[in-house]
Amino acid sequence: MRSGPVVALLGLLFGACALSAPPADETLSSASGIDALAQDALNAARAAPSDAAAQMFATERLFQAADLRLQQATVAWLDLHRDADRATVLAAEDRLGDDVRAGIVSLCNEGLACAERAVNTRPDDAAARLHEGLHVSLLAWANGPARSLMAGYGGRLVKAIDAAIAANAALDGGAPLRLQGRFRSKAPWPYGDVAAGTRALARAVALRSVPVNHLFYGDALAAAGDTGAAEEQWRLCIGAPADDSTRWSADLLRELARRRLAAKP
Repeated sequence: MRSGPVVALLGLLFGACALSAPPADETLSSASGIDALAQDALNAARAAPSDAAAQMFATERLFQAADLRLQQATVAWLDLHRDADRATVLAAEDRLGDDVRAGIVSLCNEGLACAERAVNTRPDDAAARLHEGLHVSLLAWANGPARSLMAGYGGRLVKAIDAAIAANAALDGGAPLRLQGRFRSKAPWPYGDVAAGTRALARAVALRSVPVNHLFYGDALAAAGDTGAAEEQWRLCIGAPADDSTRWSADLLRELARRRLAAKP
């Protein structure tokens, strides 16, 4: 049987095409805001690699910086496509270019390394496993389905999500459930499951009303064909307060909800 060498060759080919990214220090060019906080946290984590608290602080800030870039770029893309229909609006983040993706990869590579060091020290810690999953999810998005499949991101993400939910599903307003729901409702085969994703996001919304929970739940309901319920969640997104972990992207998420509501079905 010759499938082994073929798979290995495909792995090498996809690996050679993996998205390259600059060091995180180059991406964190801003002198203020979350970029400055992330750079300071990263410097502290590098200085104390065995300090799990320092690793956690850095991985959290790096994810917030990466997520902010994703939402900023998505809104900017929609600004250039004002006539986009709702299906296009919902898929806007998948149309972003390699420049945006490379910046996110650079932050998530460092963020994942910090999360891994925290997991090594605290293997049953919900926040450490959550941030492992969050960074893997953005790396998978940035690299696309083919590269992510060969890199094994899907299986790793499922394990991190399951571990975070088992440890504390209610962490940060249901963030482990939110990650599970977003992944399952958007992922391709063999991980995609819109019904399971919708159930997870319903649980997250029940735990806390924050913009990101409502936005993602609305998206999952739209994918399931329940347009009315989706629009209600997007309206709730616009009025929901942010918590500390989601505050950097909250206004952009509210704007994304407005764009969904304004777009023609």
